Amino acid sequence: MSATNENMQIMSGVEVPPFRNFHEFLLETNRYERPPFNDFKRWNNRIISNLLYFQTNYFITIIVLFLLHTFISSQDIFIGLIAVVAVIATLIFAVSADANIKKMRTDHPLVTLGGIILIAYFFISVFSSVLVVLFALLFPIFLVLVHASLRLRGLANRAANAKEQLGIRTSVMGQILDRTGLNVKM
Repeated sequence: MSATNENMQIMSGVEVPPFRNFHEFLLETNRYERPPFNDFKRWNNRIISNLLYFQTNYFITIIVLFLLHTFISSQDIFIGLIAVVAVIATLIFAVSADANIKKMRTDHPLVTLGGIILIAYFFISVFSSVLVVLFALLFPIFLVLVHASLRLRGLANRAANAKEQLGIRTSVMGQILDRTGLNVKM
């Protein structure tokens, strides 16, 4: 990293901004304000700006909270992840257009139906563990969105976001927001 570019490159043209210090990220209490609920455009701009500016802090927060939750409820997380992966694999198997899989489904319909029923039964029987996994994933994201809603933008925040909007740099969060339909480019 050079002195002029504080961002770390991870892929061609995609950068990760530096970790913002704890004081700037969380402790500046004069930088918090109730979101402008009556002005969705301003509120949306505030959230996107904060997501782009504090993205490294947000990613680390999500990972740490997920790992902490995994440490506390490791058995439920493990079982819930197995159930979710099993359901996803079953759905992929059930709707696959691959000729070999289609042939197997038509040649052995009772085995296919029995497998689907067993996976559904397993999923329903460990549904509480699936909810633990969902909570472990969604609660940190909720906290990030609350912080991004409450935190006012500063001058450094606006300058960093202007680079993203003009296309001078592309960040991981910018890529995620673009792929979810929230265009950060002008």
